[in-house]
Amino acid sequence: MRDTDGAWKRPRGQAWGNEAQRAVLHALAEDIARRSGHRVAVVEALRSDGNFEFVAIAGSPDGHEHLMGEATPLQMIDHMVAVGTHVDGWVHLPVDRIDSETRTFVDQYGHTPDVPEGDGPDGWHPEDLLFRLLTNGDGDLRAVLWLDEPHSGRRPTPEGIAGINAEVGAMYDAIVGIVERELYGEQVRMVTQARTAIRSVPPGLGLPDFLSRTRDAMVEAMAVDTVDVLLAGDSAPPLEGQQPVLEEHMRQVWLRRGHLVLEPDLSWGVTDTAVPTPPIMRDLMEQRGIASWLLVPIGLGEEYLGTMGLGRSADGPRWIDSEINAAAAVASDLAGVVVDARLIDRERALNAELRGLNDHRRDMMQTLAHELRNPVSVLFTHLELVAMEDRIEDARDSLAALGRATRRIEDMVEDLMALASVSDTDHDLLVDEVDVSELVRESTEFLAPTAAASHVEVSLDVEEGLVLPADGDGLQRMVTNLLSNAVKYTPSGGRVSVSVSRWVEDGHDGVRIVCSDSGIGIDPEEVQRIFEPFYRSRHAEARARPGTGLGLAIIERVVTRHRGSVRVDSTLGEGTTFTVWLPMAGPDDVR
Repeated sequence: MRDTDGAWKRPRGQAWGNEAQRAVLHALAEDIARRSGHRVAVVEALRSDGNFEFVAIAGSPDGHEHLMGEATPLQMIDHMVAVGTHVDGWVHLPVDRIDSETRTFVDQYGHTPDVPEGDGPDGWHPEDLLFRLLTNGDGDLRAVLWLDEPHSGRRPTPEGIAGINAEVGAMYDAIVGIVERELYGEQVRMVTQARTAIRSVPPGLGLPDFLSRTRDAMVEAMAVDTVDVLLAGDSAPPLEGQQPVLEEHMRQVWLRRGHLVLEPDLSWGVTDTAVPTPPIMRDLMEQRGIASWLLVPIGLGEEYLGTMGLGRSADGPRWIDSEINAAAAVASDLAGVVVDARLIDRERALNAELRGLNDHRRDMMQTLAHELRNPVSVLFTHLELVAMEDRIEDARDSLAALGRATRRIEDMVEDLMALASVSDTDHDLLVDEVDVSELVRESTEFLAPTAAASHVEVSLDVEEGLVLPADGDGLQRMVTNLLSNAVKYTPSGGRVSVSVSRWVEDGHDGVRIVCSDSGIGIDPEEVQRIFEPFYRSRHAEARARPGTGLGLAIIERVVTRHRGSVRVDSTLGEGTTFTVWLPMAGPDDVR
């Protein structure tokens, strides 16, 4: 845990226990110092973040002022255990065996008393170290007990260590018991309080309302000033531009099951040592009046779901293990709530979609039945008339009507088959090189007689040589529908103009087809629905023109299958412009 210049940096981020627990440990340390024959006894408790914290210092006012509440890294303790001399459970590290790394650590994290050296080669040196690792019955490390300044002025001997163990050995377990009770007891109490607060929120609320009420309840239940919950992907304007970075940091924190503690100058938990707090977070804390911010990730399995933040003002206490563990437990509960809420929302959305599909199917069937009823009625009526006529000449009008009705049914069947074909995403498009310039010219020439019969002028402006990979049949059907629609809804004396040109859309090269008419136009309220299958305008002028209501749906499906875009601009009574853009790269290469 070194800074970039190689200097040790003190880890921080939470504090161990409460005053009552510290008072008990201080009393034990005083008793251990007295009964072991030392002036100073120190207890460090292991925290859940992997650091030790000085929680009791007896016999050294200077040491108490300098070290109390500060933390030391576990890996440095491991290093000293490796280089020290082991005597009946204790580790003695005389000054002549202290290497440069240990000395740097002691200078940063420890306290060397200003006392004279002992006499002789076995005399105690002020920089000598003597400590014991305290473990529970399962061998889990829980605390470190330090002794300093022996009254004898001598370094420890095997006989002396045996005497210390005999005198104060029972207190080792007492220290371990206190540390473990803090780890579990306080945690259980705080988790219970937090969960009680969550259960006080009325059921049946949507996720945003539930989280809002939960925040308010937790502020009351826990000794915090603010509680925030930001779900992954939700907008947070104060973090604009930096939110993806924060989410990625918190995702990594979740994967290692950690937490972050932010203070105005430094933050802990991002790496193994303290790092400067990002300016955007520092400014946000200042705006909120937060002096210390505990950020706990919310997740389930490997999935990061969001972050819970607990904030305290400048006069609030440091975060202790039990609070952090309780926050982690609450975050775990919230993860379950978030997942359940999303499943419910997804189920509701699926139900709504199913209802929409059912409504669409009903409307489609009603429209299809209505559209087929008229030509079928015409067929039956004129068949009856033909049967009543004595001469075939007298049935000529009825036969013509039969032909028109048959053609209308045929058109509808063909459009239905075309719509089914272009909507079938299970089958790949038959892609080939298509000369769009030539295709549009041929389609315009094909419809020219129909336009002339309706006294509609058609103009064409085509850039030559525009070739792209596409489904030729689909493009032919799309262009034909565009042109026929424009002619059909343009009154006599009107005009239709078609242009084809190269066009760049969102950085992609492509071909743009623009079809404009001076026809009857589209009601603004209906523009959003014109690409729905079977949709027909409610305006009488539009309904007076025959059609299946499938042409524009086919256009939209063809363009979408080619990963293009279609846009409509229309003014009622003045005309309509359809703009189609198709990627030059082809339907499979544009994302």
